[in-house]
Amino acid sequence: MTTKIAFAFVLPLLLLACHSRQQNAVVTSTPQQTKQETITQTDYTPTPVTEVKTATVSAAPSAQKIVVTTPKPRTTASTAAPSKTTVQQATTVPAPVEPEIKAPLAQQPTFDHEDTIDLTNRLLHPYASESLEKDKPQQAPWAYEQLKYGIYYSFVKAGTAYIHNRGLMQINGRPTYLLQTTAFSAAAIDAVFKVRDINQSWLDAAELYSLGYGQSVREGNYKRDEWLTFDYTNHQYRGQIRKKEAPKNIQGPLEIKVLDVLSALYYVRAQKIEIGRDIIFDIVNREKQYPLVVKVLKKETVKTAAGKFNCVVVEPQIREEGIFVSKGKSLKVWLTDDEYKMPVKMSVEVFIGSVSAELLAYQRQAPTNIL
Repeated sequence: MTTKIAFAFVLPLLLLACHSRQQNAVVTSTPQQTKQETITQTDYTPTPVTEVKTATVSAAPSAQKIVVTTPKPRTTASTAAPSKTTVQQATTVPAPVEPEIKAPLAQQPTFDHEDTIDLTNRLLHPYASESLEKDKPQQAPWAYEQLKYGIYYSFVKAGTAYIHNRGLMQINGRPTYLLQTTAFSAAAIDAVFKVRDINQSWLDAAELYSLGYGQSVREGNYKRDEWLTFDYTNHQYRGQIRKKEAPKNIQGPLEIKVLDVLSALYYVRAQKIEIGRDIIFDIVNREKQYPLVVKVLKKETVKTAAGKFNCVVVEPQIREEGIFVSKGKSLKVWLTDDEYKMPVKMSVEVFIGSVSAELLAYQRQAPTNIL
């Protein structure tokens, strides 16, 4: 693995870093089903749902009505999200039709000297144009949270990344967090391999499952836009993917409520984390559904430019082989050992050296310029 794909790993939070864009990095396998129990331990106070109503969403292959109802969480003997999983291949729908959506929300900086992503000619999720509820109070460990990271390849700073909780909005009548990451290569690298990535996720604020995600990748000459909507009423996901060609409509089966790469980190943060207690959930990413097991390893103290933090170290793993680029590569995330469980450091071993993200600065007050 080289520096050129490091951003694809670190930016979606290194939580699922090893799902690189190379096709041979993803091998479909059938995971083992795990005994289910009821979730009893959580540190999360959910945002109440005051109304559930039907909404029409512009989505490929055509607009459909979606009603999202309150899910029934499931677990293993460890803390777990829904999990009855059979990995299935997505189907390609003919005659792709790009959805007509309004202009997306403007990208406003939170930190001094923060860059923003130019959204021109990017295929974004239809939800990206929905309005935020500026006065809606947030009740979560990540309430009003904004994070800034340095991205390092071994000891060389390769760029900067941001993780923003942009606030709450209504999706299908449910309060939903808009979560967002952006990645920028350093000025010295731009001439050789310019990176400008943006990832967005819509997380149900009451029940902590994903309503959809969008990824827009610009890395050197490589371009990829992808978005999916999770239609739990009709038991399918659907969306679009575009590289150099025209957008293609994609869809596939969806039997349970799932997470995506970005919302998975927030689900973990909402759980009661104990050493030796696994956290298990299912994700859908790049037209694949598979289970993820997060091991809670140990406690460590970490010092970064943002301060000194007592942390819990977690290690995401896959139940079956096939998802990692190379077997045995270590992927770890350091979360603060407090009520916030803020990601302070993320690191993945590569063939030569390592790629890591370290917290440079953070904010927890409601920023007037990002909502």
